[in-house]
Amino acid sequence: MKMKVRKFYETRLYIGCHDNKLGRRFYENDLIITIKESQEVYKTMIPVRVAETKYVSGQYYQEEGWEISIINYPRIEITSSDINDFAAFLASRLLKRFNQNRICIVNPTDIIMVEP
Repeated sequence: MKMKVRKFYETRLYIGCHDNKLGRRFYENDLIITIKESQEVYKTMIPVRVAETKYVSGQYYQEEGWEISIINYPRIEITSSDINDFAAFLASRLLKRFNQNRICIVNPTDIIMVEP
């Protein structure tokens, strides 16, 4: 059995499901298409995982959305800097494409809130 081992590193992006300019929800398939397009134009193919999530803030706010996870996948040679650079690139594209007010990027040491 052959094994590849890398130090664990993960960066996650958090995005809600409402397009703030159009005033309507967008769906996971729209998100996946935009991620795929972003992966194709980026200098290195970096795989991601997409999971549904919910944001809750008190009695009056609840929003569905997604967590996009980027890990140090052992099959490809990337560094934590590569992962963070791709996360920022992807967040910028998602921010514009889905007219978001903000997207959070979370890595092991920082939480970065990206706004237009």
